[in-house]
Amino acid sequence: MTDRKPLVERISEYALQLRYEDITPEALQIAKWLVFDSIGTGLGGYQTPLGKKTVSFVEATQAGDQATLLGSGGKATLGGAAFGNATMIKILGMDDSHRSAGHIASQLIPAVLAVGENRGTSGKALLGTIVAAYDLAVRLGFAVRLSQRQRGLDLKGTVGAITAALGAGLCAGLTGETLSHAVALAADMASGTEQYVYESGPCDTKDLVAGFGARSGVFAVELAEHGFFGPRGAIDGEYGFLRAFGGGSGAEVFDDLGESFAITSTAFKPHGGCRHTHQAVDAIQQILAGADVASHEIERVVVKTYQYALQPFFRVDPNPGSREVAGLSIRVASAVALAQGSAWPHDYRHWDDPEVRRLRQLVEIEVDPEIEAAYPNQNGCRLEVFLKDGRSYQGYVPYAKGEPEFRMGEAELREKFTALTSEILSGERADELFERCMRLETLSDIAPLLQLASGREAVVHAS
Repeated sequence: MTDRKPLVERISEYALQLRYEDITPEALQIAKWLVFDSIGTGLGGYQTPLGKKTVSFVEATQAGDQATLLGSGGKATLGGAAFGNATMIKILGMDDSHRSAGHIASQLIPAVLAVGENRGTSGKALLGTIVAAYDLAVRLGFAVRLSQRQRGLDLKGTVGAITAALGAGLCAGLTGETLSHAVALAADMASGTEQYVYESGPCDTKDLVAGFGARSGVFAVELAEHGFFGPRGAIDGEYGFLRAFGGGSGAEVFDDLGESFAITSTAFKPHGGCRHTHQAVDAIQQILAGADVASHEIERVVVKTYQYALQPFFRVDPNPGSREVAGLSIRVASAVALAQGSAWPHDYRHWDDPEVRRLRQLVEIEVDPEIEAAYPNQNGCRLEVFLKDGRSYQGYVPYAKGEPEFRMGEAELREKFTALTSEILSGERADELFERCMRLETLSDIAPLLQLASGREAVVHAS
């Protein structure tokens, strides 16, 4: 037996006591980048058919005046805005990624932006909230990720809901037991499977699960504000989250809360598709940068990487049933990169072109013992391209581009933002949005960020 407080209370107390002044400059910088990058991926998602459908649904069923929808600039309820923006942030598959906790920003950022906009949260408070929420998400994800993978659960809907509740609750000004109850209530709303990766027909839940997680977090906060209680052992109780959604243990990963900031270990994605395909794309781009390789000359491609990138089968499927799951396959990603030179979302439009289809069949996949031994601390790849004339070229990356050890620079993040938003945002608007994000700590109210993040013609110059 232990006399320690339940995890929901320990986490809430830690988050409430975390002072902005105690957060490292690196952690604060990553938090700013996450806000900027998430808005960019959301605006990119808004321009897709699913993005338009999502906005139309929210405006029809969850209309309100509480928070802003990315892209359209329309208003919705808190839950509606969180759901809609989270779904749009996830659509292109270019949201952040963590080697142990999956994709956190697509649930957290829309939840804190919606509640923060509505409650007049300052930029400084928003940054502290994001840092604290990542400390929860990364640790909780590490504790349950392997069990959830085996069971077919999606971290975005499970860990994401709990993380969104902590972040939204802090922005709502919840304190003490009320914040703990919000986190606990969200744990009992955790849900979502990865069945979508096995579906060849129409299926939108890859992205909707992020929306479910963000919405559940906001809903949990609203419930707690109105006096509803959650279980004190929601996470580490005998029948709590760690047992129901994990292996039953893992609370010890929270023992170092406050010693370091987990947000600094998250990664930004320079390519579309699944993160576990990016190391192969990076190795291909390394080869193409040093050699003139025409795709029709290719006879064989050997990709050597870590085991987790190759299971389940959808990760290596050479013949996926739809564009929606094509980007999850390392064979497809490699073929697209070889044919197009890159793997941006628009490159995946060619995933089933005849030449890409040919290349998909030529990609051989192996587990590299050295790379496997280093995973998840590293997520690298060795790749060799063999040509019909006997020549061959090799590429090697120890980390996928965008990892903390192989960071995207600020200029690269802005290039990504421009590529995703240039058709709906003017350069002036994009520059202003970037500057606001980079000086978030000076903003007394984050609402202007959301006003800037729409496709409307007039540039908003809010104070």
